[in-house]
Amino acid sequence: MEEQKKTYESVFAELEKLVAAIEDPKRELAAVAADVRSALEKIAWCKEYLRGDREQMEKLFKEEEQ
Repeated sequence: MEEQKKTYESVFAELEKLVAAIEDPKRELAAVAADVRSALEKIAWCKEYLRGDREQMEKLFKEEEQ
């Protein structure tokens, strides 16, 4: 997925697929480890995305109060 085409929804959907794969007891440990690394990257991306949204909303509320 290209960086500019990422949306919160698409990254979250990928994360859900990774969780399902990680929970599969038939998966090899190496594959699970790779999925966990990928999931952690996606979680970090989502947190950063949400942090930016929160900061934008706080800025809007401050402007509204003035």
